[in-house]
Amino acid sequence: MEKTSEFLIYLMACSLQGTKPDEALLANIDMEALLRLAKAHSVSAMVCMALEQTDAFQNAAETTRLKWLDAKNKAVRKNMLLDAERHQLEKEFAEHGIWYMPLKGSILKDWYPKFGMREMADNDILFDPAGRKQVREIFQNRSYKTVSFRKGNHDVYEKAPIYNFEMHVSLFNGTYKELTEQYENVKEHLLPVDGTAYQFAFTPEDFYVFVLAHAHKHYSYSGTGIRTLADIYIMNQKLGGTMNWEYVDSELRGLGIFSYERESRELAQKLFGIAELPTEANLSEAEQQMLAYYLGASTYGTIENRTLNQMQKLQPDGGAITAHTKRKYLLSRIFPGREWCKACAPTVYKYPVLLPFFWVRRLVYRGITNRKKVTQEIKALKAVSRR
Repeated sequence: MEKTSEFLIYLMACSLQGTKPDEALLANIDMEALLRLAKAHSVSAMVCMALEQTDAFQNAAETTRLKWLDAKNKAVRKNMLLDAERHQLEKEFAEHGIWYMPLKGSILKDWYPKFGMREMADNDILFDPAGRKQVREIFQNRSYKTVSFRKGNHDVYEKAPIYNFEMHVSLFNGTYKELTEQYENVKEHLLPVDGTAYQFAFTPEDFYVFVLAHAHKHYSYSGTGIRTLADIYIMNQKLGGTMNWEYVDSELRGLGIFSYERESRELAQKLFGIAELPTEANLSEAEQQMLAYYLGASTYGTIENRTLNQMQKLQPDGGAITAHTKRKYLLSRIFPGREWCKACAPTVYKYPVLLPFFWVRRLVYRGITNRKKVTQEIKALKAVSRR
């Protein structure tokens, strides 16, 4: 494990434990490299809250200290603004008779020891699909730009430079068949929030399972960063002692993520359960590999991880990826099948005769507007081929 990664995990653990870092352990720390890594994993505020207590931080160059404080203050400010805006939106949803449920980080962030410690990029909210047009009008009346509407299982609204809301009509898109089926009638399992008529919530057990299912979706696709392990640790601190684990384990097994949850939970406990500089000697070989994957992914994963994971799914024997599998993957990216269109191009899914026209449009559109992403994927494919 690289030294910068060790410092990152140690300072995260200090923040989560409310412990002042040991000055002696921070000798020769490269704060610029640490900040770059913390930003890549969306934990700069968490790390800064521990780091700013140290002499090492106070004695650092002023420009470096200001960069850290700016990152932390921006995270805290964004959380405050997103909270206030979400509450106003929720009032309007209720006024229009639209039920809703805040998701993931909107709930998790309040379980961290300090406000702003858990950074937010956006707010995810599940809501009544029957109110989709009304919700769009609500956002438009509040001067939001409609980034995406009816192009999948969620609509996206933005108002620069702070506000970003993903409004979900379902929790997973059709690409993830098992998850989509599991959560298809999710409203039936939600509980009304006391004191409200239209806000709903998961049971603690169902919230935990959903967050793990969502994390695994990213983990098995393009990867997910170290903040996910912090979330798992925080959830277990908050809920672990009172949850019905027999029910949780049954649900996890049904989704095929029982091992992933257990391994991630145990790794998170080892990393954050005590404020010590992590060493590979304290981790099994499997845990070292898992941690390396988390650290290598950054918050939203990498194209290389996604390419490799998708090709491994296409490899029938689970062995080394063959040239045939690589060609099969490439063709699936250029000419996606009807099932892929279910989530990303529902009209084409409904009318399969449109598939050839969709392929042509997709090739032209990607080549013109998404050239950078196409180039990145080609580079990722070459990198995977060299493994």
